[in-house]
Parts: sequence; structure tokens; C-alpha cells
Amino acid sequence: MNEARRKDFIDLIRNASPPLFSSGAPELKADLAALVYPGVKSPLRGIRAVLFDIYGTLFTSAAGDIGVDGGYRREALDALAREYVPGCGGEALTAYFREEVLQTHARLYPRTPYPEVRVEAIWASLFKGPLSRYAAAGMDTEEFALRYELAVNPVFPKPGIRALFEKLKELRMILGIISNAQFFTPLLFEVFFEKSPEALGLDPRLLIYSFEAGEAKPSPVLFKTAADRLRSRGISPDTVLFVGNDMLKDIYGAASGGFKTALFAGDGRSLRLREGDPLTEKLLPDGIIRCLSDIPAMIG
Repeated sequence: MNEARRKDFIDLIRNASPPLFSSGAPELKADLAALVYPGVKSPLRGIRAVLFDIYGTLFTSAAGDIGVDGGYRREALDALAREYVPGCGGEALTAYFREEVLQTHARLYPRTPYPEVRVEAIWASLFKGPLSRYAAAGMDTEEFALRYELAVNPVFPKPGIRALFEKLKELRMILGIISNAQFFTPLLFEVFFEKSPEALGLDPRLLIYSFEAGEAKPSPVLFKTAADRLRSRGISPDTVLFVGNDMLKDIYGAASGGFKTALFAGDGRSLRLREGDPLTEKLLPDGIIRCLSDIPAMIG
């Protein structure tokens, strides 16, 4: 992505991102409620690195997750369809998209049980195939992919993110991200903070995005990549805290990689407890937070 295009996309995201706020902290069953900080018995000692999920954790998300997995907003989608693919309604547009994602996953399953797609490639395939009769020739699939995401899943940062990063840096924590993401996801930091993730203090070797790896959380590949890079610096997985809002994708994935885990349960829209899932049925995080600002105290 060249510089001019990057700036255009940043402006597009900024202009289509109204303020969003958490929908409130839901009630938790007893075994989880007992872990809500400061109810946790003692801080997590010896933490040297803190890694984060993005959608639903660092950023409030209208869909509660990245748009590939989340819901959709019918009015915004219908408006997008009218402008770019007249004759194809928003609901049909989403149906085409989801079917193409499912078919792509099916082709990738022999390689990994947790395949990730690139959304611009999904739209390119659709505009050359079943949507070719609707769209203008030469459709810019990257821009359309971004506009679709902004229609179905606008995001807004949680309060205090910049202050949290600065406090954790004062505590000499190494910071990073492991997140399901697409090409536009890293731009969110520049949209809302006018700085790249690296300029905000996140370690460039620990910015691990699913679309680059071809693997989606809870794939062990993502967490092993982070663990290997940290281990090369003398940091063992049990001194790493991973913060996320999803018991399967975040807590199970991180715990399987040997990390300590904190479940962010401050937003009922994005909290994913995965009750009934055999992979999470007996799993508990090391702590639960309602506010991201609790993290510095939680790690002592």
C-alpha cells in the first residue's frame, strides 16, 4: 500500500467512525465472577510482556468482532450496495460474501483447522464471478473491502488506551498484539491516535495479524510465533499476559500457548464466553477485568 493510498484509507475510516461505547458489563457466573479484578486473590507476579486482542478489547466494535465473523447493519449495507453494486441489496451482498468465505475456508482446511482469508481477495473473486453483472468494471476491491467493513463494523477505541500503553511502558513491559485482522486493521491506530502501533510503543516483531499469517485465532501458530519471538529475548510464555474478550479465540488460544490470560468482560456486545464449547468448558482465565486501566495493578 503506497503512502497516498494509506492516507486515503485513513481518512475514509476516520470519516466513517462515529463514537461507540461499551454496552455495559454483563453478569458472570460464580466461578468467573470470583476472578474479576480486584477480586483476584493476588496480582499476577513476574509479568514481562502484555499482548492484546484488538476487536472487542482495545476497540469497541459494532459487530463485537471483525466483520468477517460479526453481524451486519442492514441500512448501512443497503446504502453501500445502492452506490457500488446497484441491483444487489445489502442482505444479498452479505450472503455472497459469507458463502465465498465458507468456500475459501473449505479449500484451506486440509492445511489448517483455523484458516484466515484476505477480504480483498474474497471481493476480487466475487466481482469477477457472481457479482460481475452488478459492479462497474475495474472495481477497487481493497477500497470496497474497507467500505464494507465500515458499513458492517465501525469501531472506536476504548477509553484510556494511550495512557494504558504509556503506563505499561513505564513498567518496562514489552507490548504487542495477536489479533484476527485484515489489511486495514493496523490503520486504526493512526486514525484514532495519529501514530502507528510502533510509535505508540508496541514492539514491531509482536504485531501478529491473522491475515498475514493465513491463520485465525485460536490457531496455535499465532501464539507460538509470539512465544518464539519472546523466548529469543529470554522471556518465557508464563511471564506473558494476553488480554482478550473471547474465551475460545483469546483465552483458550493464549493458555494453550503457555501465556497468562486476562478476560476483558467490560462490554456485553463483545464478550464471548463460549458456554457449552468443550474447549472452554473447564477453562478459567487467570483474571478478569472490567476496565483496561486495571491491567497495571493486576500485574503488580
